[in-house]
Amino acid sequence: MNSKMIKKIYILILLALLIFSKSIALENKIILKINNDIITSIDVLNEMSYLKFFNNSLTELKDEEIYKIALQSIIKFKIKKNEINKQVKNTSNINEEYLNLLIENRYKQLGFKNLSKFKEKLDYQNIDFKYFKDKLLIDIIWNEIIFIKYKDKLLINEDQLRKKLENQKNYEKKYKLLEIVYQIKNTSEADKIYASIIEDINELGFENAALKHSVSSTASNGGNLGWVDERILNKDILETLNEISINSISQPIRISGGFLILKKEEEKIVESKINIEEELSKIINYEKNEQLNNFSNLYYNKVKKDVVINAP
Repeated sequence: MNSKMIKKIYILILLALLIFSKSIALENKIILKINNDIITSIDVLNEMSYLKFFNNSLTELKDEEIYKIALQSIIKFKIKKNEINKQVKNTSNINEEYLNLLIENRYKQLGFKNLSKFKEKLDYQNIDFKYFKDKLLIDIIWNEIIFIKYKDKLLINEDQLRKKLENQKNYEKKYKLLEIVYQIKNTSEADKIYASIIEDINELGFENAALKHSVSSTASNGGNLGWVDERILNKDILETLNEISINSISQPIRISGGFLILKKEEEKIVESKINIEEELSKIINYEKNEQLNNFSNLYYNKVKKDVVINAP
C-alpha cells in the first residue's frame, strides 16, 4: 500500500468516527475492502462491543481509540480467514471437543459458571455467540497451519533443559506478567516505536497498549500471561525481571522475531517439589508456543504483503 493510499485510509477512518453519532450509527457504510471482502461501519461497531466485553479496561478509552483497535482487529481476522480459505478445503473437520474446551476455558476466565449464563450475557450485550465461536475457530485453524509449516524448524534443546531442572532448588519464584511483543521494519525506527508504546502505556494503561501494539496471541487478552514459573524463562528475561520492581515496565528485550516489553505485576516464592518429567514437558510446550508465535507473526506479515487493502 503506498503512502497516498495510507493517508486516504486514515482520513476515511477519521470520517468514519462520525458513526458514533446517533443519527449516523444506523447506516451501514463500507470502510475498507480486503481483496474481495469488505469491512463495514456496523462490523466495526460490533467488533468494538466484542472487544469491550472481553477486555474491561477498554471501557476506559475514548471511542476513537477503541475504533482504531477494533478496525485493526477485524483486518487481522479477515486476512487470516482469507488465507485459511485458500489452504483448508473443509473447516468443519475441526476437533469439536477441543473447540468446546477452549470455549469453556474462556467463559470460566470471565467468571461465568456455565455456557448458558455466558450466552445469556452475550445476547444481552448484542454479541453473536457464533461470531465468538468463529473467532476461536479461525485461531485454531491458523495455529494448525503454522504448526504444520514450521514444526521442523522448532529448536528445543531437551538435554540442556533437563540439566537445568536437575539443578533446581526446592523452591521457585513465580511472576505475574503482562507482555507486549512488537516488531520493527528497520533499526532507525526502534526508539520512535518504543517511545510510542510507552506513551500509550502511560496514557491508556498496559493492557490497552497491548491491544493496540502487541503482535502476540496474548494481545486479545490485554497481554496477560498470568503466573509464570521462573524456570521456563530464559536468562535475559529473568535478569530483566530481577532488575525491575513490582508494577514496573521493562526495557525492550530482544527476542526471536521482534522485541518484548514486560510488566511485572506481582512475584512470589513457593515451595516446589520438582517432578522432572512434568516440568520438562511444561517447559518444552512453553518454548514451542513461543517459537510458533514468532513464526505466526512472520507468516502473517508475509501473507499481508500480498493482500490488497483499499478504501472505497
